[in-house]
Amino acid sequence: MKERTILHYDMDAFYASVEIRDNPSLKGKPMVVGGTVITTASYEARKFGVRSAMSVMEARKLCPNLVVVPVSMGKYLEISSKIKNLVLKLTDKVEFIASDEGYVDITEIIKKYPSKEYFALRFQRGIYENTGLTCSVGIGYNKLSAKIASDVKKPAGYHIFNDSKEFVKFIGEKNIKIIPGVGKKFQEILAEKNILTVGDVHNFSVYELISYFGKSRGEFLYCSSKGEDNRQVDYKRRVHSVGNESTFKYPLESEIEIKRELENIFHKTHERLVGKGLLCKTLTLKVRFENRRTITRSKTLENFVDSREILENTLENINESVDYSMKVKLLGISLGALTQKSVRQLSFSERELFKKKNSVDLLKEKIKKIEKND
Repeated sequence: MKERTILHYDMDAFYASVEIRDNPSLKGKPMVVGGTVITTASYEARKFGVRSAMSVMEARKLCPNLVVVPVSMGKYLEISSKIKNLVLKLTDKVEFIASDEGYVDITEIIKKYPSKEYFALRFQRGIYENTGLTCSVGIGYNKLSAKIASDVKKPAGYHIFNDSKEFVKFIGEKNIKIIPGVGKKFQEILAEKNILTVGDVHNFSVYELISYFGKSRGEFLYCSSKGEDNRQVDYKRRVHSVGNESTFKYPLESEIEIKRELENIFHKTHERLVGKGLLCKTLTLKVRFENRRTITRSKTLENFVDSREILENTLENINESVDYSMKVKLLGISLGALTQKSVRQLSFSERELFKKKNSVDLLKEKIKKIEKND
């Protein structure tokens, strides 16, 4: 396979950094952006254990002096669009993962620069000079190594893995959770086989890993531990839906618990929608009960939207039709029937305004004709 050079950039505490940039008095204070649920936490807040998707009430228990700033999604999207346009000036081989991160295939363009270090610094400087925000950069030989590299010297740093030898040496003694996709539940399963670090994976053959964890997860673990990742930067990918779901170790039974989890899942899903610059027309709620019975409820809207308020109200209406007399094992939300924001249809209110404007223009023309004839 052709040797590749992949860059992964990740804006540092994106929403929080925007608010600190616009209000310097917040600098150095533990602060979060959010409503009832936290969207982003500053690095000062993270030191107290505060994190995104946590309820503000829970966060205040950890950090009584926490400053809460309301979400200004329009502002973040405008800045995100500016960042994306800056990146696209380098190359069109970009895969934007969310509003604040993406992969860039720099295999060809890196040849024009003195070194990878020089390019990383120039990339960061370009973002900062145009937005006043910092980002962390990772450069690797594939997407996996680039992604992990961008986390090594966060915030505002960069790290480079030139080859798999460097990568495997670096991650060998690191906790297994360093591999993207290895979540808390999978860590617990791996711990039963005494797999606590990435290096521990090397004690097993790929066949053993498959027999323990299934073909997909076994192969993924084996390849990731050796730094192997053949995924391309998918800059032509078409997204059909965006969604998130959560499975609960202890089934939910109270209305408050269910509402809280739905808020968390909706927040993540909506952020992905707006981060990709998409509009949706369908919202689907998925619920799996303790007896494994699974139901889905969907609502198709009249127009394409990305409005948080409209989608939240839609979710609330769908959720009211669900009978939660049984404990809940899984909740999921997906947004479908997608279209790019640049080609969206006019909303009902916009169409009415358009009609009204046209009517006024027609009336003016008629008056001019009458005056002319007189």
